[in-house]
Amino acid sequence: MNHRLENVSVSKTQLINQLVYFDEEKSNFLNLYFPAYGRERTDMDQLLVSYCEELELILTHPDEKSIHSTVLIGSQVKLRYLDDDFIESFSIVFPEQTKPDNNHISFLSPIGKQILLSKPTQAHQLYVPSGVIHLSIEEIQYMNWGDLSKTH
Repeated sequence: MNHRLENVSVSKTQLINQLVYFDEEKSNFLNLYFPAYGRERTDMDQLLVSYCEELELILTHPDEKSIHSTVLIGSQVKLRYLDDDFIESFSIVFPEQTKPDNNHISFLSPIGKQILLSKPTQAHQLYVPSGVIHLSIEEIQYMNWGDLSKTH
C-alpha cells in the first residue's frame, strides 16, 4: 500500500472513531466540559452536531482532498494574521491532548471553537479574551492527531 492510501486509511479510521465517540459519548462530553445548561453548552452541542454532519459528508468519499478540506479535530492549520501578515500553525486536538508549547490547542479553546469546520482561504474575525483577531485560513492538513485512543 502506498503512503498516501495508508494515510487516508488511518485518517478515515480516526474520523469514524470520532463520529462514533460523539454519537455515543456526546452527552457525557458535554456534562464534563459544560456541566451548566445554558448558551455555552447549547452552542457546543450545535457545533458538535455540525461537526458530525461534516464528518459524515467527508466519509462518503474519503480521499486526500476531502480530508484536508475542512478544519477537523486532528488538523494542522496554517493561519495568517491579517493585521501584521504573521503566519502561525496550530494543531486542533481533543482537550486531553492540548500542548500549548507544541501549538496543539483544544477544539474547545476560543480559537479552536471558532475555526473548527473552516475551509481554506476563509477569513475570520475571532473573538478571544484579549480582543479581536483578524485572520485567514491559509492551509489545512489533517495530521492524524485526532486519535481518540490517546485521550482516554
